[in-house]
Amino acid sequence: MGGIAAVELSLVILPLFVLMMVIAEASLFVFAQQQFDLSVQRAARLLRTGTFQEEATGADPAQSLRGLLCGTGIRLYQCDEMRVDLVRTATFAIKQITPAYDVARGDWAAGFGTQFTCPSGGGIHVLRAAVPILRPFSFLDFTGQRMPGGKQLLTATAVFRTEDYADKPCA
Repeated sequence: MGGIAAVELSLVILPLFVLMMVIAEASLFVFAQQQFDLSVQRAARLLRTGTFQEEATGADPAQSLRGLLCGTGIRLYQCDEMRVDLVRTATFAIKQITPAYDVARGDWAAGFGTQFTCPSGGGIHVLRAAVPILRPFSFLDFTGQRMPGGKQLLTATAVFRTEDYADKPCA
């Protein structure tokens, strides 16, 4: 009886262990995405209301925005790897938002993270942020945005109209 139980345990324990690790990684990935989305929403609110411009310290505004997106507390991604684009558009009918990921290369899209347009009152803006996150089980790529080094790209986008405030510099 003891030998049969050992064989059955050995047949079940490995798939069970793998399943538990997959569930743990997927949970961490979903938590990181939710945390990143929330950070982008908070930053968009500061941009939308003009608070970001009012609190400008003279530092590089793109770097200040990246600092807002990183915030405080526990993060599951490296802030120094984050890229952010903030652009003004004429209407909400955006035909194509600049992608962060180049499918053909399997890496960052050329030029992503280089655009920063200081928001102006009553303007429509697109805030797009992306950051790679480490994936121990990278075969679980359900987004199609696999990055080099066993990482996967988290992306978040906010499209908003700023309030009608007087134009202020971001720097």
